[in-house]
Amino acid sequence: MPPTSTRLLHATRDYSAVNGIDSLDTPPTYSHFLKHYLEPNLPVLIGPALTAQWRARQQWVSPQTGKPNFAQLREQLCTEPVQVPVADCQCKDFTDQKRSTMDLQEFLDEWEEHSRTNTPSRTYLKDFHFVKTFPAYGAYETPDIFCDDWMNEFWTRRTDVDDDYRFVYCGGDGTFTPFHADVYRSYSWSANICGVKKWTLFPPNQEHLFQDQLHNTVYDIENVDPIQFPNFHKAKRFTIYQQPGHTLFVPSGWWHQVHNIGDTISINHNWCNGSNLDLLVESMTSDLKEVEREIDHLKEMMDQDEWIETCQKLLLLNSGWDWSTLWNMCNTIRARVKMQQLGEDASLGTSIDMLLQDGVEIGRCLGFYP
Repeated sequence: MPPTSTRLLHATRDYSAVNGIDSLDTPPTYSHFLKHYLEPNLPVLIGPALTAQWRARQQWVSPQTGKPNFAQLREQLCTEPVQVPVADCQCKDFTDQKRSTMDLQEFLDEWEEHSRTNTPSRTYLKDFHFVKTFPAYGAYETPDIFCDDWMNEFWTRRTDVDDDYRFVYCGGDGTFTPFHADVYRSYSWSANICGVKKWTLFPPNQEHLFQDQLHNTVYDIENVDPIQFPNFHKAKRFTIYQQPGHTLFVPSGWWHQVHNIGDTISINHNWCNGSNLDLLVESMTSDLKEVEREIDHLKEMMDQDEWIETCQKLLLLNSGWDWSTLWNMCNTIRARVKMQQLGEDASLGTSIDMLLQDGVEIGRCLGFYP
């Protein structure tokens, strides 16, 4: 039976004693990674041996300059027109940057021109679903320590959506990602192919310092209004410079901002597993409470089931997930593990549709509603 309260899932993590971010020259074993980083939810920077054999590291970078091999990228990736997502780093759009799409070859041409003339860029290719776009290319292999990935295992098996959380980022000097915590409070790992990334990371449980009286959050940590955010300077933070070939593990709920120094390519996954499941549930519960507060004036006009369904629909629209999504992800992993234990084929294929369950039912199972 599922627990009746998220408090039973939550394991308290104390970040007060954290005074730096570990750096490992040699990739850790999974047991070491689990004990020292996954379970305590702490970041770690891992040296280039972890990704040394990747095709992306060997072919996407010029060995003479250390910069992107633009000719090679065009030859390998632009045989057909490909639309890629880009952000304008000089144009704020609510809590994000203005987003659009662009032809990949056009982006590479523009980026190379900025690189050649040594001028800052404003166009940042980000959240590009590379594996989905080039499924047979084989740019990299997910490192063993990150392979217990429930999120991408579930999303790539779904038949109701065509999505995943495996991305490539490409940007010139000066491009950046605004201050944020990762989607669903998932983990992420980011491997630099070339260039340097400046990461500023903030441990969890400081969110009250990032917000103003209207609950707006800081957008750019290098340009903070001290009147609007009078307590931001009190927030504990760590700054690291991620060199080419190095991989950073970003734990669940760590807020961060990333600046590219020089021409930068990185490969990133968002992911989760049983080690941060409690934090995902906590995040979803917080998002749901916010939805319920926003439409509380409508509650008396609905019966219980209609209220739950309405809240779940809004939660899915606003946050990208709901109870059903989380439950079905866990159920998918459970089914795969059970098949493996029975010695059967672990590939679920389209049978995932048989696992889907309704959010109203799940809400009652979890004890949120009678």
